Amino acid sequence: MKICVRRRPCAAGETESSNWTLEDLKSKAAADTVFGPDTSQQEVLQSILEPQLDRFLQEPGFSAVFLAYGQTGSGKTHTIFGPPGVLTEHDYNQSGGSPQTWGFFPYAAVATLGALERQGLLKRAQLKVSAVEVYLERMFDLLNERHHVAVPGASVRAASNRPDNESAKYDANGKWLPPGKWLGEKTLPGISATAKETVIDSAMDVVHVARLVEATRSAQSHALNHRSSRSHCMITLTLRLIDSTGNLSEGRLVFVDLAGSERVGKSGVNADSTGGAKAFNLPGRVTVDIPGTRFDEARSVNCSLSALGRVIAALARRDKYVSFRDSALTQLLKDPLTGCAAHVTVILALRAEQSNDSETQSTMRFGTVCKDAAGSSNMRAKSVPSKCRSNKAGAAAAALADLRKQLLATTEEVERMTAEGQDEHVNPQGFAAPTIQGFLDNKAKFEDAKRLVTRLKEQMAERRSELRLAGGAEEGDKRLQDLGTSLTTAQQATFVASGIFYRQVTTGIWTGRTPALQQKMTLRDQLTKEIAFLESAGTA
Repeated sequence: MKICVRRRPCAAGETESSNWTLEDLKSKAAADTVFGPDTSQQEVLQSILEPQLDRFLQEPGFSAVFLAYGQTGSGKTHTIFGPPGVLTEHDYNQSGGSPQTWGFFPYAAVATLGALERQGLLKRAQLKVSAVEVYLERMFDLLNERHHVAVPGASVRAASNRPDNESAKYDANGKWLPPGKWLGEKTLPGISATAKETVIDSAMDVVHVARLVEATRSAQSHALNHRSSRSHCMITLTLRLIDSTGNLSEGRLVFVDLAGSERVGKSGVNADSTGGAKAFNLPGRVTVDIPGTRFDEARSVNCSLSALGRVIAALARRDKYVSFRDSALTQLLKDPLTGCAAHVTVILALRAEQSNDSETQSTMRFGTVCKDAAGSSNMRAKSVPSKCRSNKAGAAAAALADLRKQLLATTEEVERMTAEGQDEHVNPQGFAAPTIQGFLDNKAKFEDAKRLVTRLKEQMAERRSELRLAGGAEEGDKRLQDLGTSLTTAQQATFVASGIFYRQVTTGIWTGRTPALQQKMTLRDQLTKEIAFLESAGTA
């Protein structure tokens, strides 16, 4: 495990810099490398990322994890993705295909594609990406319209009859059902499938993925950071490669942008709350997520980061039991923290203002604990089964045959579950044809409105990029103003359409897809892509 410290410059309006020197930071955090405020993004990439990227390309099955940790506004998202507005087609084209400020993930993806092309390996390689967000202890797929993703280990909780204060249920008349009425159902509300993996074939695909992640990720503005990520985000870049002897290997680069810890009073967040409720379940297997207040978000982020600290400390002590199930974040990071990667790099992001010295000290302590845990992570790697660590070496032909068998079995399972009524469908009994058609029209409007919001956010990012590179001001730009007006209108339309849709659902007219079927369908799609890759590579 490697510990790196990166300090950002003082924020605008702040003149008093921290009393911590770079030498102090290196010793207090047991850091291997320290980057000062004047260090460029390219210098950080060359020092931290490129050595691991070389191994990723040269050693079949190599995996590495890059984890950015620090207080809110310290530059974690800047390091992993890049500064605001650079993940655009315009930035990429204007830079000649090499934006100088891109962060770890987009840089690594484009560099990998370039290396594969130079080595003539594109036909025998497949590069995939997935993006998962942890928000209020729930996981969302940022590349699949924010569908729920199963939290590792959640199946145990699903079979429990213990009360759950994070969700509620309502009957067909909209009346609240006490927990005693439905606890015996043993369902898994609000959780569906594994994350979607998107194949990347070009640098423009990387731009589209990065821009989509930026547009759909949960973020808020507060006193300490105008672009504060209110969720943890994990991007997984997977490289599958068939060598000249027909062996298949799989390596991964995992990029983790943790939400920033914060002191509620310092960030100006009001102490309001939804009371702990995160979703409610309507008839017909339809789950409605409840957005948290900024206080809920801050509390959830701080609790999950505390859980991460406890896990790291337990690994450092070589405890027999490590409480990974204390939070969704630690469950998601179980494989990276217990040896799925050949190398783990922790980037401690710091603010430079003297007013943040106490937060700096806390971040330094986390770095020390990580350094202590480095040895124990390697020690525990052999005993922890890990999808992330897998190096599927062996005959590609045998792998293809196995995948075909899996696809056949999965397809049959999907067909069986669909025949049993587990797919989404209209319930025609008791509803007139015009009522059903009206519901379907409203459902389509709701889905179209959500997609339009995402597209408009992406278009606004592109326009801001054009203005920034041309030296123009955003204020007064008619195109940007029109896009902003359209976005507001689309968001209002989404809100109205959601209300209509959910009210109609309470009548029993609609039944959603079961989580089990959703997971099988996602698996089927992934198997189909893997088979297509192996067949295109000439595997018999």
